[in-house]
Amino acid sequence: MRKFVLWMALWIVCAGVARAQDPDEVPVNPEMQRQELINLEKENARAIKLHNVTFFKAAYSDDFHGVSRYGETVGKLGIVREIESLPLEFDSVVSTDHQVRLFRDSAYVLSLRSEVGRADGKRFYSQFRILRLYVNSPRGWKIVSQLETKLIAGERQ
Repeated sequence: MRKFVLWMALWIVCAGVARAQDPDEVPVNPEMQRQELINLEKENARAIKLHNVTFFKAAYSDDFHGVSRYGETVGKLGIVREIESLPLEFDSVVSTDHQVRLFRDSAYVLSLRSEVGRADGKRFYSQFRILRLYVNSPRGWKIVSQLETKLIAGERQ
């Protein structure tokens, strides 16, 4: 009985010393994670410019669900097909004005994407406000949802 009481007391002391995870605990290095998400946004813009679907296959989660540049609801395969068959030729695609908000293993990034290029022989410029939701998985940050809203569009001769 004495051993049992001693073990119980030791267990209670150890349990009291063990620190419970703080529900509002800040990520290990929030600035590093913030910069990683901004880099993913910039790489996304670069992949659009180059029509490079490899980035989309790697960075978008298998259960991705979002709204494309055309206002269509699409999954991961839909985004990949859209980038492959995009009838636009880009001179420049730039992602700027990144606003990152981290929540444990998830984050959202609000950004501005500006595009300049040619479609059917005519020059165009477009801007989109992009909202992406990321989840941090064992294989890094994955995009699980996005919403693209076209802000301005124009044609130049």
